[in-house]
Amino acid sequence: MTHFNDQLTVTSTDLVDAFDSLTLNLAEFCRQLKIQQPKCWVALSEGEENLAELEKARSYYQDIWYKDQQDGRETRSCYGLVMANDNLIDLAHSVNRAKDDFKKLVQSVQKNHKDWWLNEKSQLNKRHHNLREQLYFTGLSRIHLKQIYRHIPILAKRPEKIGFTWYSNGRSIKKMTIADAQAKLLAMGEDKQHIQQQLQKLNTLPEHELLAQIQTQAPVVRANLVFQQKNENGHIETIRKAMNVSLPLLVPEDSNPLLPRFNQIDDQPPAARTRTARNDFKISEEVFLPSLRVHRYLG
Repeated sequence: MTHFNDQLTVTSTDLVDAFDSLTLNLAEFCRQLKIQQPKCWVALSEGEENLAELEKARSYYQDIWYKDQQDGRETRSCYGLVMANDNLIDLAHSVNRAKDDFKKLVQSVQKNHKDWWLNEKSQLNKRHHNLREQLYFTGLSRIHLKQIYRHIPILAKRPEKIGFTWYSNGRSIKKMTIADAQAKLLAMGEDKQHIQQQLQKLNTLPEHELLAQIQTQAPVVRANLVFQQKNENGHIETIRKAMNVSLPLLVPEDSNPLLPRFNQIDDQPPAARTRTARNDFKISEEVFLPSLRVHRYLG
């Protein structure tokens, strides 16, 4: 069967080939990790004390399936660092390209041909049982697109230091008009009492007021990277960068196979807020439309 859209023609064979290419590239990358046994450090959770750190890294790199009963919004993550020679880095780039190719095909059909995509997805779920059996996760079932799409994080050069921290205060803020909020509430069911109450609150606002829809983001581990390089005057300068990581960082050896300096943090995020709230935050902390997670701007 073939489906069309304005951009791309996709067949069942295309999807299978792209998925197979992705899984085979992943398998070869992880096979080479096992053969080469590079220096690494990966955070181990409670109960994983006897698990080899490189084995955990390999399992997470290949972790592209849901576990049975896993929340559809949950994405498993693991932080750490793995040293890599040119061969491993080339293989990781091949994996990331295969991920992008598969993502492009999936996104080209899943919106416009949802039923066809669901059928094809069910077929993909049945592939590569042997690969799943090699992982230490149990009860792996259907493919997890977010975990498939995420890249193996590859650093371009070796840092002097890596500082891991939990970032637990992320919020996505989207501006919303009164009309948009009203339409979304009506779509939830005008006859429902709690929706009626929110519609009435909405009607008390000026027509042109903008609202803020807030989505609290899941805690993530952030890697704070410190590099040292010569500037144009020949002086050593320090460059700092930060990136969120859900898989172990691949660090180029650059003629030094030893791990750069790094810190260890708890395997779970802190329960309490770790940063002081900004006093210039201009959105009310009180939710205005609970069903939409909508707040009002102050002032």
